[in-house]
Amino acid sequence: MSEETEIDPHNIFIKDPDEWMQYVYKQVNVLVEDGSEYTGWVYTIDPVSECIVLMTFNDDKTKMDIINGSSVSSISIIDEDTELHVKAKLDAMFRPKETSLLTEEELESLKKRLKLWLIKNRLPVQLTGNNDEILSISDALFIEPPYGADNCRSTNEIILGRIQGLIKNMPADHEDW
Repeated sequence: MSEETEIDPHNIFIKDPDEWMQYVYKQVNVLVEDGSEYTGWVYTIDPVSECIVLMTFNDDKTKMDIINGSSVSSISIIDEDTELHVKAKLDAMFRPKETSLLTEEELESLKKRLKLWLIKNRLPVQLTGNNDEILSISDALFIEPPYGADNCRSTNEIILGRIQGLIKNMPADHEDW
């Protein structure tokens, strides 16, 4: 006879993502079980491991701490960054350099041009992301700014290779067709 044992589900299935999102781009104070205390700006929190990526800016130095989620005792918000200066600084740190050198208008133009090329090649393209900044093809492939072949993400290597090839072969003047 077998005994039924109930397995507790992982926190990722229980915890609401909004609980984690309330800390992103905010200055926080994190207290861990060993009594250590960390203060910095939250760049992201991994929902599976609950690890916190905390950034600290001092003069010309930037420090990153990755705090193990299982050791966190408490988190308290210190500053909300209502002007969004820190958000822009954090995002620029983790983006490819060519993206941060382009203006919003240039990125929009690249996105529009690539979207038209993909549609011309009969691919179902949709805009996704917080600000419609990501091109998505059937939720199987995502193209992030600055919209080049190296900015494609997919778990399907065949789709990834074919779309990257299509992007690399996009004529410079295809909008004039």
